[in-house]
Amino acid sequence: MKRIVFFLLMSVSVLLAVAQGPSRTEVSVITCSPGDEVYSLYGHTAIRLRDEARGLDLAVNYGVFDFNTDHFVWKFVLGETDYMCMAVPWEAFIAEYRYRGSSVKAQVLNLTAEETDSLVHYLEWNLKPDNCIYRYNYLTDNCTLRVMNCIERAVSGRIVYSWDSDRLTYRDIIHSYTAGSPWAQVGNDILLGCDVDTILSPRAKCFVPDYYSNALSGALVRDLVADTRPLVRRTETLLKAASPAAGTADRRDSFPVSPRIAVWGLFAILLLILLAEYKTGYMLWPLDFVLMTAHGIAGVILLFVFLFSQHPTLDTNWQVWLLNPLPLVAMPFAIKAAYRNQCCAWHYVMAAMILSFLVFAPWIPQKYSAITIPLALALATRPVSYIIRYSRD
Repeated sequence: MKRIVFFLLMSVSVLLAVAQGPSRTEVSVITCSPGDEVYSLYGHTAIRLRDEARGLDLAVNYGVFDFNTDHFVWKFVLGETDYMCMAVPWEAFIAEYRYRGSSVKAQVLNLTAEETDSLVHYLEWNLKPDNCIYRYNYLTDNCTLRVMNCIERAVSGRIVYSWDSDRLTYRDIIHSYTAGSPWAQVGNDILLGCDVDTILSPRAKCFVPDYYSNALSGALVRDLVADTRPLVRRTETLLKAASPAAGTADRRDSFPVSPRIAVWGLFAILLLILLAEYKTGYMLWPLDFVLMTAHGIAGVILLFVFLFSQHPTLDTNWQVWLLNPLPLVAMPFAIKAAYRNQCCAWHYVMAAMILSFLVFAPWIPQKYSAITIPLALALATRPVSYIIRYSRD
């Protein structure tokens, strides 16, 4: 943390020196292509301030977070993660993306001297230790949207963006960036609720760096007398991707089995066990202990974020119908009944819960994870097996 404060103070002192004379600073919006880590799957946006006469070359980055923060993981789960604005030397910033093999693009902005001064003064204020921290929200307040707001507040006039006309939801966009990481995609889909399935405005889509970059590419500044000028003076490619697949959806998880295949495989195995139990009359009750424990723990996690997390859209998740803590509550009774070769009320409750979910799922306004339906079928095999076995007695 001391190193972070040092960088913040150093950055403010540099910007103070810049703000003291006529501005010759070149301002660029930097767009970095996605990386392979979960936190970098969507790319990154920053602001570059460059003034060769003063030897200034900084990247202002709104995507800095500190893993050493007390209870970081707990705060992340609760949606209470704080990010910060920090300025770092340009070479240190771009070295990370060079090492990662990502592409880096600069859109040099066509700002007046007054607009540049306004931006520099705002960043100077924003980089101070008392002002640099903000409550991060991936969908509505992230590094890209912070850069967008900085540019808009500095420009004297109205920015008319080059919006695309595609009708997309948050989930559509997230899927396009996690296509090569199916396990990350499934994790997102299990946690995200139906709010991410509403059609977005063009501006809302700019939570992703590429969408903001595309909107900037044809943007115009319209001033009070209706004169217009392009917001972007020129576009430069500073780094090219190390390979055609770097920073694209063509990346693939190193995990050899996709979530869909894994869960359909689980369903097939449990179905075979159901048939074997029907033929032999022997119930494999230790399997119930394992499945109910896993089911219940997943349900606890999902219900917890549903009720307590401040992350957007998590509190509108209909999948808590299927994944909830009830198996942990019912497990002692179910295991006791199975050990005594009996069926209990839990088996009927579980079967009814899963059946009702499958029946009503097509009418619920939410797109489910690729594993939700096969997982429901797999879980249903256990109560169905008990009901079939003991209904014969």
